[in-house]
Amino acid sequence: MSNWKESPHGPWEKTDISPSKLKMFKDCPKKYEYRYVRKEKSYTGAAALEGSSVHQVFLEEFLAGGVDDTEFLLEMMADDLRTRLDTEDPREWQTKLPLNPAQKFDSISDMRIWAEGLINAVKNGEDSYGNPLKLPATIDTEVEGCVDLILPNIEAKIRLRGYIDLVFEDDALGDLKLASDYWKAIWTLGKAITEDQPVMYSKMMGTRKFRYLIVDKKKDNKNRAKAPSVRTIEFDVTDKDFERLIADLEHFVKTVDLMNDHKDGVFTPRPEFNGQTKATAGQPHVQFCGKLCDFKEICYRENYKRGDE
Repeated sequence: MSNWKESPHGPWEKTDISPSKLKMFKDCPKKYEYRYVRKEKSYTGAAALEGSSVHQVFLEEFLAGGVDDTEFLLEMMADDLRTRLDTEDPREWQTKLPLNPAQKFDSISDMRIWAEGLINAVKNGEDSYGNPLKLPATIDTEVEGCVDLILPNIEAKIRLRGYIDLVFEDDALGDLKLASDYWKAIWTLGKAITEDQPVMYSKMMGTRKFRYLIVDKKKDNKNRAKAPSVRTIEFDVTDKDFERLIADLEHFVKTVDLMNDHKDGVFTPRPEFNGQTKATAGQPHVQFCGKLCDFKEICYRENYKRGDE
């Protein structure tokens, strides 16, 4: 299996903006600085690797490649995930300790259950709970989009760039999401229409119809994986969405000083705990921020640690 196709747009430039870059900045400018400017070391978790394995095999082999044998597809995913778990140093997200063999085994087992639910839902037109799944045929997968864009209020020329999971025969673009059933992570229409990703993809590809394919990863009361619900969220990108995107991009480019290689960028931490902003020094280490983030330790140490700690 290959990774990304060779790009016709050349190497990525520092002024290229992907949905993930913009999303990280909006979530926390300091997190963006650690990731993209200072390039601080970060650790991936099992969930991210599970998502990568499902994406690669589901998109490349099942949808694009025409492989129809569910068990064979699941074995491909398991082999891919096993390699990632053994080579990419995944960590437990709270302790940052390396995953032990039992945790890796559970990760592969969980992924197989959720992936099987996804494949069967697409094949059968309904998920394991009888919920209908009306998914048009796909005509392409893993398409790189790229478009030049002028930001008029700050006189900057940038490129929007990213990889689009799905292109459907009804001209919709799409993205596959393996989502936790934790209440803060649940995907709704209200959440989907506030995302910049569909608007950026729409700008790149010139079509306004967008469809998220959502796999709600479920677990029972003993924390064991069970069949997911599989559904779509569909909507059209509007003119107001484009206006919002331009404003967001201008704020981003200006704040991080993107055009000058971040030389005078401002990267303010944006911690949150139990829905409340925690922006003062002296907060307890375990409570200064409740976001999922690889940089909590360095952020706390540099921005919030008290002198007597």
